[in-house]
Amino acid sequence: MRRRHRTAVCAVVVLALATAITVAPSAGADRASGRRAQAKEQPKATEIGVTADTIRIAVIADVNTPLAPGLFKAAPDAVEAWGKYINAHGGLAGRKVQVDFIDSKLSPDETRNAIIQACANDFATVGTTALFLNNVDDMVNCKDQAGNTTGLPDVPQLLTDPTHARVTTSFPTLVPQLVLSDPTNTTYHVQIGQLKWYRKNVDKDLHGVFGTAADLKSTQTAGLVLIAGAGVAGIKKDLQFDVHGTDPQDKYLPWAQAIKEHGSTFANVNSNDVAMAYMRKEAQVQGVTSVKVWDCGIACYTPRFLQLAGNAAEGQYVQTLFVPFEEAKYNKAVATYIKAVGGVSNASSFGVEAWVPALFFRDAVKQVVASKGVNGLTRANFIAAARTIHRFTADGIIGPLDVGGKVFGTCFALLQVKGGKFVRVYPKKPATFDCKKSNVVTVKVNPAG
Repeated sequence: MRRRHRTAVCAVVVLALATAITVAPSAGADRASGRRAQAKEQPKATEIGVTADTIRIAVIADVNTPLAPGLFKAAPDAVEAWGKYINAHGGLAGRKVQVDFIDSKLSPDETRNAIIQACANDFATVGTTALFLNNVDDMVNCKDQAGNTTGLPDVPQLLTDPTHARVTTSFPTLVPQLVLSDPTNTTYHVQIGQLKWYRKNVDKDLHGVFGTAADLKSTQTAGLVLIAGAGVAGIKKDLQFDVHGTDPQDKYLPWAQAIKEHGSTFANVNSNDVAMAYMRKEAQVQGVTSVKVWDCGIACYTPRFLQLAGNAAEGQYVQTLFVPFEEAKYNKAVATYIKAVGGVSNASSFGVEAWVPALFFRDAVKQVVASKGVNGLTRANFIAAARTIHRFTADGIIGPLDVGGKVFGTCFALLQVKGGKFVRVYPKKPATFDCKKSNVVTVKVNPAG
C-alpha cells in the first residue's frame, strides 16, 4: 500500500513538473493572481445556514425523554463545545460557527420535525444521535438556497436505520454494519478482531451467552450480527437472551444460572453499560466462576459502569474505536476534546463520537474553501468534497476510515478493567489500533427471522 502511495505521489509530482514546464508564464501568473484574489475574498451569504459571518449547523439528539432522561446529551454538548473551540481559534471559512441543538426526544415525529427545521435553517446536521431517524424523505428532498433538491448534508454520530444508511448526502463516521449494496438488508460487516484476540490470548475454547438489546429492531439486529461474527471467529453460542432498557438486576438471574449450567467461558451483553453491570453483579451473586472473557463494546467504557458494577467489573474487556481518555497525553486531539467539554469528568464515548463528525465537517469545509474559495460554500460543494475524503482519522482520535466511501472500519483497541480502572491491553502501544483487514468479516443475518 505504501509503495503504491509513493508511486502515485511521484506520478503526481512528475505530472506537475511537466505541466509547469509547458504552461506559459502568463498562465502561471494568472493562477497565482487568482489564488491571491481568493485569499482576499470577503465572505458573503452563499447558502441556507451560511451568511457573511456565520455557518449554522444543527445537532439532533434524543435528550429529553421520560424513558431515558438525558439519553444522548453528551452529543450536543460535544458539538456545542467544538463550535466554541473552533470560534476561539479563528472560525471556519472566514465565519463563526453557530450550533443549533434540536431535541428529537426519542420520537419519530420529533425527529422528522427536527430534520425539517434543520433543512430550513441550517447548512448541515452534525453529530446527530437519534434512534428514530427512519423517515429520510425530508433529508433527501431538502432544497438548497437556489431551489435545487440537493439534499441536506448530514454527518451523524449514530446511524441505525437502513434507509438513513443509504442517504447519499449522509457521511457517518461510525459506518453502519449493513452492506449497502444488498437490497435485502441481510448482509452485514462485523468486527471480529477482538474475538480472535480472545481465542489466541485468553482461551481457545470459548463458548457462551449473548444478550441482545431488544427494545429496538436496529439494536437487536446488531446483537444478531455479533453472534454470527462470533461463530465465524470460533466462539460457540450456548444461549441467547433478550435485554430491555428497563430490566432490573433480578432479570439477569436466569441468565447467570444458565452460565453456570453450561460452564460458559464467554459472555456478552450487547446493550448498554447498565445492562452489563447488572449481568456482572448477578453473576457474582450466583457464584459464576467459569467465564474467562466478559466482552463489551464501547457502551461499557463509562464511569457509571465501574461505579454500578463495583468489584464485579474486574476483568471486563471493552472494545474501543477511539483513543481512550486515559491516553490523552499521547493524542493532542483527545486532550483538546477533554478540555473543551470541561474536563475528563464530562468526557464520554457519546461525546467524543460526536466530536469526531464535527472534525469531519471541518475537514470537508476546508476542502471546499481550498478549491472553491470561502464563497464556494454550498451544500452541493460540501457533499461533493465529503465524498472524496477516503482517509479520515479525526486528527488521530480514530484509526483510518473511508468516510467518503462509507467503508466499514477495521480498527479497534482493547481495554480491560484492572484495579477498578480501564487499562489498555492491546495493542500495547498507547494511542494505536489494530487495523488489519482480517478483523472484519461479512455475515448473513435476517432481522425479520
